[in-house]
Amino acid sequence: MGELFFGTQLVKLMKASICRYDVSTGDCQTFGEKQEVYTTSEEQKKILENCFHLQQNEYPKIHMLEADILVAEISHTDAPNVRSLFGPILLAPTSEKRFSHANRKYRMLKKVGLNLQMCELDTFVTGILLCYYFLTGNELSVAEFWERNEESMPKVQGALEEMTKNLFQYQEKERVGLHNPYEQEQREQEAIRHGDIAALNRSISETYEGQIGRLAKDPLRHHKNVAIGNITLASRTAVEAGVSVEKSFTMADNFIQQIEEIDNVVEVEAFKREAQRLYASAVAEEQKSETGGYKNPLIGEVKDYIFRHFHDTIQITDIAKHLNVNPDYLSHLFKKQENITIKRYILKEKIRRSRNLLQYSDYSIQEISFYLGFSSQSHFCKVFQEMTGETPGRYRKQYVHRTKWKIV
Repeated sequence: MGELFFGTQLVKLMKASICRYDVSTGDCQTFGEKQEVYTTSEEQKKILENCFHLQQNEYPKIHMLEADILVAEISHTDAPNVRSLFGPILLAPTSEKRFSHANRKYRMLKKVGLNLQMCELDTFVTGILLCYYFLTGNELSVAEFWERNEESMPKVQGALEEMTKNLFQYQEKERVGLHNPYEQEQREQEAIRHGDIAALNRSISETYEGQIGRLAKDPLRHHKNVAIGNITLASRTAVEAGVSVEKSFTMADNFIQQIEEIDNVVEVEAFKREAQRLYASAVAEEQKSETGGYKNPLIGEVKDYIFRHFHDTIQITDIAKHLNVNPDYLSHLFKKQENITIKRYILKEKIRRSRNLLQYSDYSIQEISFYLGFSSQSHFCKVFQEMTGETPGRYRKQYVHRTKWKIV
């Protein structure tokens, strides 16, 4: 009874198919909305054997049916022939087209009560580890899980050997080229850390011996990988300099997604540098509000909350309740350390976001006002004009011919 309840709840949590299968008898029990116990036919056994290894293993095992389609299994310690089977799942996020194609390909799994579902890898692994603990009473960390599964992944197994071989070949080459200097990268990060766009531009323009290592055989993929690395470094540097974690990481997510959509090297390079400058600008804006000295950690948590709830009507009482502090204390603390009230900071950030949307997106002014949680378009226009000195429509006209990079 306990296993049935646990399995059913786990299906809801993971949004993935789970069944209990006895290799020796062929008995199978599915969990979830449709709970069935049946003895498999020869055809059904063949389907399960084609998808799962069905071997006795001490630890949970994960297998790839395709690059983005996974299954997993756990051997029961108290019943050596019984396996808990998970999946198959199609790794999320993915496209509807890919899901439809995969669903058609694996439709025969419906005959054994399993359905292909979309699931994120972290969620899938977490569910497997919960089930392993339920069945065995043994805790297995995520790091241990992947370590135990390395033997079925040749590329992972051979990582050290391949690196050693390539390093040796690299050192053996005559007149081998040097990498770009570490000090130059440090100067870029220092410029971002201080919100100094002029210093960042000087660092970008430096000439030096060496070059960035080759990160992919395809030139476009290489430049995208370099850009992703630079954006990731800039996002962490910005956090160290005081930009809220949610804001910085969301900027990085957005930038990297856009990098993947660019189809030429020149624009990738230009976008990478623009992203770095925008991080420096975010730091500079953050530092304008700092009064120096110790900053209470609550300030960062307030900013993270505001950033996560941009689309809502944000109340100070809601923030205080979330942080478990007194609203008056929080208001006083924020005003003292940021030199601006929470209410004014919320409006300032919403208008900053709206300016980016007006510049880089095709959303209408009405859509933008709704998106940012304003009570009406007229209220949004009134606040925008008060803070910028011009109407949203006039502001947008200045950027009609600008490249539509969707800057957050």
